[in-house]
Amino acid sequence: MKIVGIVGRAKLNVDRVQITQVSDYARRAMMRFGDVTTIAILPTNDVFYGDLKDKNDSLSAADRAKLDCILEKCDGFIAPGGCSWFKFDKYIADHAVKYDKPYLAFCAGMQYLAGMHSNVEPRMSLIPGETHHNGGKRYSHTNFLVDGTKLKAIIGQDIIPVNSSHFYALNPPLNDDIVVSAYAEDGVIEAVELPNSKFVVGTQWHPEMIADESSQKILQAFVDAL
Repeated sequence: MKIVGIVGRAKLNVDRVQITQVSDYARRAMMRFGDVTTIAILPTNDVFYGDLKDKNDSLSAADRAKLDCILEKCDGFIAPGGCSWFKFDKYIADHAVKYDKPYLAFCAGMQYLAGMHSNVEPRMSLIPGETHHNGGKRYSHTNFLVDGTKLKAIIGQDIIPVNSSHFYALNPPLNDDIVVSAYAEDGVIEAVELPNSKFVVGTQWHPEMIADESSQKILQAFVDAL
């Protein structure tokens, strides 16, 4: 049995209670595979992440030790979208790269992954219009896959329709240690990967939310790499 850790995100629920939750779309996507189960990866320090700004958290030695205890049990990781990026998230991504564990990031998770490999400021810009944001449950636009990338080899097509649920786009260029593997019609970076890792892939779209052929191929490739 393989264990996939899904990174938790902080929010206020409808009763204005502070909670940290995982994407149920990501959890259910993994449940389609018989030999895979999931666990939630939650912050290990005594702070509500919903009150923090980007990267404004801290991880003590004790916090990192607790987190290591969880990460060591995971065979791979899913980083869903969110509104903020923290040292907590980077610590998980760094663990995946260091130990060559599969890491699949969606939407803002992909932006955070790419942002770790960029020196451009600002790293993202607001996209005008609604082409890239429709809730993620239907197709929004088409993407063009880049020759020679892992993602194109997985999907086996030049052009695919994708769902979309984001307001911001990455600003190029990225560093040489990360590769862009898909672009939208308007030039927005839609997928990235680390070529020297077994499977570190980020998609701007949401393959966990739409059960089409290309999405299933991405999820299957992630599971196969566990």
